[in-house]
Amino acid sequence: MSKEKIYFADLTHTAQGISAATFPLGISFVLSYAKHNFGDEFDFQLFKFPADLAKALSEKSPAMLCLSNYSWNFELAYKMATLVKERSPKTVTVFGGPNFPIVNDEKYEFLSTHPAIDFYIELEGEMGFVNLTAQLKEINFDVQRFKEEGRSANNTTYVFDGKVISGPIQRITDVNVIPSPYLTGILDKFFQYPLVPMIETTRGCPFSCTFCADGMVVKNKVHRFEQERINTELEYIASRVKNMDELIITDLNFAMYKEDLDTARAVAEIQKKYHYPILLSASAGKNQPHRTIEAAKILGGSWTLGASIQSTDPEVLKAIKRSNISSAAYQELIDFGNNLKNSKTHSEIILGMPGDTKEKHFQSLRFGIENNVNSMRMFQAMLLRGTDMATGETRKNYGLITKYRIIPGCIGIYEFFGEKHPVAEIEEIIVGNKSMSLEDYIDCRIMNLLVETFHNNAIFEEAFALVRTLGGSPFECLLHVKQHPELYSARINEIIAEFIVHTSKDLYESFDEAKNYVLTPEVLEKYIGGELGTNELLLHRALLFAEFEDICRLLFTSIAETLKTKGILTAEVEGYLEELNQFIVLRKRNSITDTASVFTKSFYYDFLAVSQANFRINPNDFPRLSSPVEFCFFHDEEQKKHIANQVKLYAQTPIGIGRLIQRSNLKLFYRKFIRQDGVQKLDSLQRDLVAVEGFFNQPAQST
Repeated sequence: MSKEKIYFADLTHTAQGISAATFPLGISFVLSYAKHNFGDEFDFQLFKFPADLAKALSEKSPAMLCLSNYSWNFELAYKMATLVKERSPKTVTVFGGPNFPIVNDEKYEFLSTHPAIDFYIELEGEMGFVNLTAQLKEINFDVQRFKEEGRSANNTTYVFDGKVISGPIQRITDVNVIPSPYLTGILDKFFQYPLVPMIETTRGCPFSCTFCADGMVVKNKVHRFEQERINTELEYIASRVKNMDELIITDLNFAMYKEDLDTARAVAEIQKKYHYPILLSASAGKNQPHRTIEAAKILGGSWTLGASIQSTDPEVLKAIKRSNISSAAYQELIDFGNNLKNSKTHSEIILGMPGDTKEKHFQSLRFGIENNVNSMRMFQAMLLRGTDMATGETRKNYGLITKYRIIPGCIGIYEFFGEKHPVAEIEEIIVGNKSMSLEDYIDCRIMNLLVETFHNNAIFEEAFALVRTLGGSPFECLLHVKQHPELYSARINEIIAEFIVHTSKDLYESFDEAKNYVLTPEVLEKYIGGELGTNELLLHRALLFAEFEDICRLLFTSIAETLKTKGILTAEVEGYLEELNQFIVLRKRNSITDTASVFTKSFYYDFLAVSQANFRINPNDFPRLSSPVEFCFFHDEEQKKHIANQVKLYAQTPIGIGRLIQRSNLKLFYRKFIRQDGVQKLDSLQRDLVAVEGFFNQPAQST
């Protein structure tokens, strides 16, 4: 007798490349725990891609279909559940994940309007799923009988007879009872795909931010996996990844606890052994900046060090139930990260939260930039199910103005059971409130584009180092760019005008309006083709990045005019700015798309010495060379491999390049440079590299 099948799936859209390009870690924990409890009683299978799940479902209907629910995949998962119910009404459909309301009335509305969902498991899924499955097994997976008998399972919610039925909420206090989905081989098949591995070392968050699904009181207790298990998982992952440079630690407050330093040391050991990960992503905890600094020191620049602030305004922070670290601690953290070789620092702010205004948003941007953060990650406020901010009470109290839009990259036409089905994910975002008009919101988004283009990823850190050294303000220079469109080239004007149109025209008044419009065939093709529905910030940043010489000219002109207004622009500073502009162009122009070329140019400033001073020089005091020195600009083999891996992961399209620019550490992409008279001092490996590029054997390109 064949075993009953139970399918698990954390689906991702694939029509425009892999949208959620990560391992299906969360749902794999549930599968692993279920397998541990039921042994070989069931045939458990795990899926990531819609086509794979559709193929399995067409061959045999499972007893249960379990689907992850996030804002970026719910419609895709629900379409699959609906089609399965039509073909196999007895298949039990179970959903889980954070994209679920927290208020009972809203739970009822959600489940009533999505009848293809039999059960919803809230919060942690492991215990709830095992409890639910054990009861269903007793009654031959009869959903109707389960509900008629008034049964309940912990963490499980369903609707019946006009009521919401919920079991008691429970969490696993010893998370180590969950077998590792890596070490049990459950996730092995995903190493063959361009997916980023993820690892969880703690669960829970002690904070209560209203915009976050993890801000609920029931999640405030933090539970930790054993260090030996973590170390073994890291070794397991590193020994199996292929053409992948990234690793994600999913903890909500990494480096806030002393045990996290042990994890950092384990990662560092893995890096020495496997040269992986080159990039580590993890959300830093805010209450122990000194411990965060220690972890960053151990990781040697691979961790993008950041401190999320969301806003600097006291009223906004009060409204979202958040407090930030002190300004002094924030500055110390950022300064440390900036001084690590090839490190990158970031901070996060959210536009449009309760109580926000244009002035408050600009002030938050100014705070981060003046504190020398490499990248300001600027998000729109999404109203996510399962958060306090999405409740009707919060909407009313703060007069939230919302619109709906298609989530970039989360749309496609998929073939299920021999028929093609259009699917699009739709999100609700805040575009205003009692104190912020839609016009102010759009103006803030324009400023976000300029910050993304001219400030983020330390793209012009050399120029802003000069501004700071002279006592100027980098943020004032960016404001000058915004306030003086007469300085824009025709192409820059065109790109910014397109950005404004895209920011406002792809917004809809209701979910149904957005869905009905986007799923018409001619519109759907435009979305899939990238003509509509892109991440406008990343796309237009990528388009501006392609006009690198133009944006250099624009920024350097704005810097000069800002310094002139303050009376600190001298002939020496002007001369240095002119050469620095050319230096930056040679290091960074087409640094993603052209890794083969070698360039040479002569300068009257010794940029090797300038770089050793972190570009913090005053041209009024720093001697100009009496005769020029020639520099060579090139990518080494390690850079070429890393760039190729990142391009493969994010796809070589305008929106893909935009994602790559945002998520990568571009400091690892910029061309290396050496003095012409220093070539003979290179070690043999470097010498061979430059020779291969033609530096010795044929003339390099001069600019």
